[in-house]
Amino acid sequence: MSERVVIKKNSRESIVISQTEFKGNDLVDIRTFFTNGEGELSPTKKGITVRLEKLDELASTLSAFSQSISLLKEDE
Repeated sequence: MSERVVIKKNSRESIVISQTEFKGNDLVDIRTFFTNGEGELSPTKKGITVRLEKLDELASTLSAFSQSISLLKEDE
């Protein structure tokens, strides 16, 4: 399976989330891509790769972090 989600970061960069496989391990890659001279997305070194079984833990941690930031902003 090679599903891919692209989120526009700014005029030059996008965040690409994709499912990959390496040496028998199912992985999720979250990486910054840039638009090259031909107008195609090309990967940068900036990003992380996590095992698929850790995706729920990562998502819940990011959600909790986002909620904490929202609470801090309300207190300002």
